[in-house]
Amino acid sequence: MIKESDWKRFSRLKETALDRYCERALADCRATMEQEDRSNHERFLDLYQQLNEANERLAFIFDRHARSKALDQFRCMRHDGLIEDAELEGFTTEFVEKTRPRGP
Repeated sequence: MIKESDWKRFSRLKETALDRYCERALADCRATMEQEDRSNHERFLDLYQQLNEANERLAFIFDRHARSKALDQFRCMRHDGLIEDAELEGFTTEFVEKTRPRGP
């Protein structure tokens, strides 16, 4: 179980991380739509696949806001670069260590 202070901080940062995730996903979609060397149909299919994959990742990281999921969710946020180093300040050392991304 995580400490109350970590839970509150996590809850606030989760919204920021979600916004960053969506911003990146939308930028990727724009880049796909601007690929003029591909037909409209190819871009549509690429975009459809891209959105499905982005939605699956979004659900994996952000769905079910619960203390029991906080460590895993925050680890994923850090792995995906959605949390800046400065934002780790204020969390307990234990929380920061337990949410350190593992591998690639």
